[in-house]
Amino acid sequence: MKSFVMLLLLLCLATWGFSQSKGGRWEFENNGDDTAAWDLADNPGALQNQAGYADLPPLQQGSAYLWLDTTSTHNFLKVEDSDDLDFDDENVGISAWIYPVVLNDVHYLVNKGEQSKNPKTTNYSLRIAMNSNQLEFLIRDANNQAQVVASSFTITENTWNFVAAYYDFSAGKVYMWNDPAQPPVDTLNFNQSLFGNSEPLAIGSWYRDDPANPSIKDFKGRMDDVRISGRMEDIIPSASGLERPDELIPGTFSLHQNYPNPFNPATRIAFDIEKAARVRLTVYNLAGQEVAMLVDQYLTPGRYQAGFDAGSLVSGVYFYRLSNGADQQTRKMLLVR
Repeated sequence: MKSFVMLLLLLCLATWGFSQSKGGRWEFENNGDDTAAWDLADNPGALQNQAGYADLPPLQQGSAYLWLDTTSTHNFLKVEDSDDLDFDDENVGISAWIYPVVLNDVHYLVNKGEQSKNPKTTNYSLRIAMNSNQLEFLIRDANNQAQVVASSFTITENTWNFVAAYYDFSAGKVYMWNDPAQPPVDTLNFNQSLFGNSEPLAIGSWYRDDPANPSIKDFKGRMDDVRISGRMEDIIPSASGLERPDELIPGTFSLHQNYPNPFNPATRIAFDIEKAARVRLTVYNLAGQEVAMLVDQYLTPGRYQAGFDAGSLVSGVYFYRLSNGADQQTRKMLLVR
């Protein structure tokens, strides 16, 4: 009976620690697999024309990346339409690492829709603007007009750039990043409806249903770790193993007791964020020395969990501190070998 209760508890904890969103993640480890842990369906992509995978340095994430040749056209990764990739009047975010070799036009990074239809369709898109090289987030409205917001920062050729845009539909804001470890560079007003469509998702171009010219405004260079989700924490890379167990929006800033406690060697720490901010969760020893940085990133309001593995530490009392720049809380935990 005791073992059954323990099993039930573990199952409940596992369920509490897992939640889903729409979207996908493509890491291009010599394949077009959707590796997202948060999405509801598998959305693999297929290479088009001369698109391929490459591993020449410098690498950004993993052991390979998507290579879109600068000497040919219509190179992109095509992901077939899925309800899991359509967003209708809800939050949506896109991020990627990009290494542009040529910036001489509008270059589409991610686009859900088709250019050759009338009216054209774009559920959501991330692209590089012509001449200014700014990052742009856009949709097409009910009148077939592109609605665009642009970053204050620019994209640089021949180096890896992080790019991200998150549309908080309920707040009417688009946040834009060029560094995953920092708060968004831009917070822009944007009040537009999102219209799902039955068209493919194109990574590295804007898809056209025309075999002779299957894409337009292609990106030239390398792309890696492309992410799409309705949750901000899914699109901003983090080494923390951060999870959001539910969609609860707490009313207070709060740090919870870790579980299990005492622990050996791993435990989990839950915390609540009531307003968007750059958040840090840090572990210290009794001497006040920092031994681990579990979270250091910009988060939207919600309840989160972070894992802590103390496999390299000695037994004893440790403290963990949550801070957001304005408030902080500290708790104690016990590692027992």
